[in-house]
Amino acid sequence: MTFIPGMPVSVPLPLLPGVNPGSTIMFIHAHPDDETIVTGATMAACSAAGARVVLVTCTRGELGEVIPAELAHLEVDQSAFALVTHAFEEQALDARGQGEDHDVAAPEGDTAPGAGLAQERERELAAALSALGVHEHMWLGQGLTAPASGPVVFRDSGMAWGADGRAMAAPVVLSGSFSREPLEQVAPLLAAAIRSLRPDVVVSYAADGGYGHPDHVRTHQLTMAALREAASPASSAASSGEGSAGQDELAGWTVPAVYAIVSDRPERPLAAGVPRIAVAGDLGAKTAAMKAHRTQITVAGERFALSDNVWRNIFATEEFVAVDLTQIYGAP
Repeated sequence: MTFIPGMPVSVPLPLLPGVNPGSTIMFIHAHPDDETIVTGATMAACSAAGARVVLVTCTRGELGEVIPAELAHLEVDQSAFALVTHAFEEQALDARGQGEDHDVAAPEGDTAPGAGLAQERERELAAALSALGVHEHMWLGQGLTAPASGPVVFRDSGMAWGADGRAMAAPVVLSGSFSREPLEQVAPLLAAAIRSLRPDVVVSYAADGGYGHPDHVRTHQLTMAALREAASPASSAASSGEGSAGQDELAGWTVPAVYAIVSDRPERPLAAGVPRIAVAGDLGAKTAAMKAHRTQITVAGERFALSDNVWRNIFATEEFVAVDLTQIYGAP
């Protein structure tokens, strides 16, 4: 992804360029809490200004860590998870050795790893969005993004920390994990929602997902692929599972403005000359939403900590960069 060259923007704006009362802005995130930590103040400001704010969340973050001791039982025990995944991996290797194309499978539903945490994080996200004033949300694979065969759920892929301090793929990733899903199968799902909602603005991650998490990287890839696909008309056979698609839902839609979230991580500085667009959002709403994500975030006043217990300030100002649309849609 190439960014538009120019001078950095230093004066915070009340809204992202292209967002006005009555316009539609779509945020696409990997897990619950991501939307609040890096874009919550902006989402709240857009909603308060009269814009239609829609959030798409790709996974439920069921393999995440859990902070409160009273909820520690919801965290997936990594040693037990390793044993389970090793068993499934052995099954897959045995099948491949016999010439079969067998993937690493896992239990489904309430017996799936992290099922309890997934349910808790669903509740947390609902509370956080209420605090942000955001009333439209869909999980990838459901609602407007459901395939014609019916709703699906994409698993949290998990992650491991690399020696460089960046996230990397977990040693074993189960089938159904978001980062492993083929883009040619997932992109049409998000594209269907883009055609249907016709957003004026789309916001998601830069190419590295901000800090390297496989689901964040995949969310960027998905967003770019879906934007390209949504620009072309869809056939009725490719429409989502939400009933018969109308002409507006099948017509192609080119999003007028796309923004990537600026990472605040020191190991990923922006290249010199990349213009930053700062939005001065709603600090109170963002803080309240952070408190709702209690399995992931500890809040004290205007500071917060994640599971690493490193305290940071909560900022109302969030930064973005405008994506060069020719890198998505080609030259006009």
